[in-house]
Amino acid sequence: MRIIPAVPRLTDTTLKTLALAGLAFSGAAGLAHGAVQTPENLEKIARPFFSEHCTKCHGEKKQKGDLRVDNLAIDFDSPKTMGHWEEIMNRINSGDMPPDDVDKRPKAEDIARVSEWIAGQLREADSARQSSSGEKVAFRKLTREEYANSVRDLLGVTFDVADPTGLPEDPDWHGIQRIGSVLTLSPAHVEKYLAAADAVLTEALRPGGQPKRELIHWSPFDIRGHWKGAEKDLQARGMADKVRVDLVPNNGALDDKTLDIKTPGEYLVRVKLSGLRPADGPAPRLRLYAADISRTIFEGDVEAPEDKPVTLEFRTHLPAGSHPIHIVNSVPGPNPEARRSRSTGTPNVFTGLNARVPWQMKFTDDDGKPILSFLLVDSIEWDGPIVDSYPTAAHQQIFFKGDGATQDSQYVGEIVKRFAERAWRRPVTAEEVDRYVKLAEKTQKLGDDFETAVKTALSAVLCSKSFLYIEEGRATAPAPTLTDWELASRLSYFLWSSMPDPHLLDLARNGTLHEKDTLRAEVRRMLADPKAAEFATAFPRQWLQLRRVGMFPPDKVLYPEYDDNLERSMVAETVDFFGDVLKRNASLREFLDSDWTMLNERLAKHYGIEGVRGDEFRRVSLKPEDHRGGLLTQGAVLSLTSDGTRHRPVHRGVWVLESIVGKPPPPPPANVPALTTPSADAPKTTVRQKLEAHRADANCAACHRRIDPLGIAFDNYDAIGRWRTVEAVHSGKGEDPKLDPSGELYDGRKFDDAKGLKKILLDDTDRFATAFTEKLATYALRRGTTFSDRSDLKSVVERAKANDYQLASLIEGFVTSDLFQKR
Repeated sequence: MRIIPAVPRLTDTTLKTLALAGLAFSGAAGLAHGAVQTPENLEKIARPFFSEHCTKCHGEKKQKGDLRVDNLAIDFDSPKTMGHWEEIMNRINSGDMPPDDVDKRPKAEDIARVSEWIAGQLREADSARQSSSGEKVAFRKLTREEYANSVRDLLGVTFDVADPTGLPEDPDWHGIQRIGSVLTLSPAHVEKYLAAADAVLTEALRPGGQPKRELIHWSPFDIRGHWKGAEKDLQARGMADKVRVDLVPNNGALDDKTLDIKTPGEYLVRVKLSGLRPADGPAPRLRLYAADISRTIFEGDVEAPEDKPVTLEFRTHLPAGSHPIHIVNSVPGPNPEARRSRSTGTPNVFTGLNARVPWQMKFTDDDGKPILSFLLVDSIEWDGPIVDSYPTAAHQQIFFKGDGATQDSQYVGEIVKRFAERAWRRPVTAEEVDRYVKLAEKTQKLGDDFETAVKTALSAVLCSKSFLYIEEGRATAPAPTLTDWELASRLSYFLWSSMPDPHLLDLARNGTLHEKDTLRAEVRRMLADPKAAEFATAFPRQWLQLRRVGMFPPDKVLYPEYDDNLERSMVAETVDFFGDVLKRNASLREFLDSDWTMLNERLAKHYGIEGVRGDEFRRVSLKPEDHRGGLLTQGAVLSLTSDGTRHRPVHRGVWVLESIVGKPPPPPPANVPALTTPSADAPKTTVRQKLEAHRADANCAACHRRIDPLGIAFDNYDAIGRWRTVEAVHSGKGEDPKLDPSGELYDGRKFDDAKGLKKILLDDTDRFATAFTEKLATYALRRGTTFSDRSDLKSVVERAKANDYQLASLIEGFVTSDLFQKR
C-alpha cells in the first residue's frame, strides 16, 4: 500500500507574500549558494539564463526535442513538469546543453547557480509529495522498531523484528526511515504481520498452559564436543571439574554448539568464566552469536583472574528452534592457535595455566603474566522460558472477568473493545467491534474453543490498518489540525517510538492534551521516561545517516585494526553524545564543537586518548591535542563519508551540506571520471591535489568550490577517523605528502583546518539550528517539510534562539508549535 498525498499548489501571489513577510529561508552564506529556494526566483535566476542560452532552440518559435523553456513554470503537482526541470538540470550540469557549437558558452558559476536553484525546487516538490495536507485521511505505517515497541507495551512480549523471520528492513528518505509515503505494504509484509500477530499473542496468552521452565547446562565437554571422549578418563582421574574451554583471540566460529529451544520466550543466560588480558593489550571479549537468526545474544569485555571466575547473567528473548551458537573471543588479530591439534597421548583439554605441556600454546610468560587476551569458560546455562506469572499479565488483562465468566458474544465484544482501543490508540465504534465478534463466533462454529476464538479476533485487530498505521484525519469530518487522540499518537511515536501510555490516552479522552501547558508538561515527562532512549537513539541514527557506517567495510590489509567492536563503538559514541546533550538540555552548539565526548576503552585507544579503561561509555574531557570535539570529528561520521580504502573529501563535504547546513548540492553530472592515479614514476600526491586537477574542468569547478572545502577541512582524519599529518599514498615516488586542510568557503571566509571550520559553523549556528529543526520536523511529522511549513519552523527556531538553542527546550517548543498539531 503506497499513499502519496496530493498537495495544494501555492500560488505565485501567496509565495511572494510569504517571501516579503520574511518567511523564505535563504541558504547558509558561504556554505551553500545564497539563492532563496522559492519559485519567484524563476524570474531572477532561471529566466535570464534561459533567455541568453536556451530559448533560441527551445523558445516560442522553435522547440527542439518538444521542449519549450521560456514559459516553463514550477508546478509541484505535475510530475511531468518537474521531470522537464530535472532533465534541464542534468543537461546543463553535464555540459550537454547548450551544445558546443553555440557562440557563447555560459560561465561555470552561472551553470552552478541555475543547477542548484532547480535542485532546490526538485527537493521541494519531493517534500511536497510526502505531505498529507491535501488528503482527508493520512496513513503512515509503523516502522518495524515501532511495531516491536508497540507489541511490547501492549502485550508485554518481545518480538524480534530484525530476525530473518521478523519484518523487512524499512527504507529511508534522505536518511529518515519514518516517511509515510515511503513505507509501503507488500504481500510479503502481510504474511509476516499475520505470523507476527499469531506469535506475539501465543506468547502473551500462553494458551497451552504454563510452559515448563528448563535449565540447559553446557559443560566444557558439551561446548567442545570432541573432548567427550576424554570425559570418563578425566572423571576417573578426578580432573573433570578442572576442565575449562580456552578461547584465544579471534577464534572465529570454531566452538559452535547447537541450542535447542522448545518454547519461545525470555531466557536467563549465565556464563561462568575468567578473562585475562596482557599488560598492554585489549581485554578478552566474549561474543555469543546465534547464526540462524543473525543475532548477537551477548558481547562484552571480561576481566577476571584464572582462580576467581565471574558469572555473567543477562536476559534475552529466544524463538523456538535449533540455534547454532558461536562462542567467540572477538579480539581482533590473527588466530594464534595453530599448534592446538598436535597429537599426544595426553587428552588435549585445558585444565589450568600451570598444566600446559611444552608443545601447547603458551598463554603466559615465565612470570605467569598473560601474553594473549584469552577467555577460560567453565559453563553456560540457558534458563527458561521465564514467565513471571500464570495466567500471564496480558492474559489477565484481556480475559478480565476471569475463568468463571460467561463465554458469550457480549463478553467477546467487551474484550475486543478494550483491546482494540489500546491497540488502535483511539475509541472504537460498535460497528468495528461487531466485525471482530462475528469472526470469533465463526471460528467457534468451526470447532475452536473460546480462548482460541478470541485470540483469532485479536490477531485480526493487530493486522488491521488502525494498528499497523498511524491514522490522521477523518473522511467524514476533514479538519486542519489533529484531534487529541491523533496528537497523543504523534507525540508518543515521536518521543518513544511506541504507542501512547494510559496517561497520554487519559489526557486525550479528557480533551486537554492539545493545551500548551499540558503539552509542555507531557514533553518533560516523556523525555524523563526511560522510553525516551528510543528517540535519543533513533533520531541521531537517521538524521546523521549512521546506518551507512560499515556500508563499505575498510580494507583489512590497509586497516587491520578495524573490527565490528570498533565500528559499534563509533556509532555508540555519536548516539550517546546526542543522548548526553539531550539529557542535560545543552545547546545545539555542542554538536558543532565541544571539549568532551563519549568514549569507551576501544574507541579511546583508536583516538590515542589515554586513561579510559573498560567497555562502558562515559563522558571524557578532551584536550586540544586530541583533535576531537563535536560530531564532525567523530569516527562514525568520518568513516561513513569514506570508502573502504581512503577518505573522500567530496563525500564529507556533501554530508556536511546535507546534515549540518541543510542545503544538499545538486547531483553530479553523469559519467563523472574518477580521480586520476599518478604513474609509478610520478611524485606522490594527496587526494586534495587530485581534486584540484579535477576542478580544472569548468563544469565541475563551481559546484566543487562549494563542496570541497567542507570536506578538505577534515583531511587530517583518515578513512576510519584516525588523526594523521601526512597522507599514506600507495602509488608514486617519494615520501608520503603532508596534508593541507586549509580552505576558503564560497563567501570568502578562510580557515586553516577542521578547528577553523568548526569556528565558522559556530558563527552560523542560526543556520545550523534551522537545518536541525527541519530534520527534527521531518522525523516527527513523518513527511518532508514544505515551503508552507517554513513560517512555523522559523518561529520554532527563533524561540529556541532565546534559550541558546537548548535541545530539550527546542523539542518542547516544536511540540507546542502550531506545526506539530497540523495535519
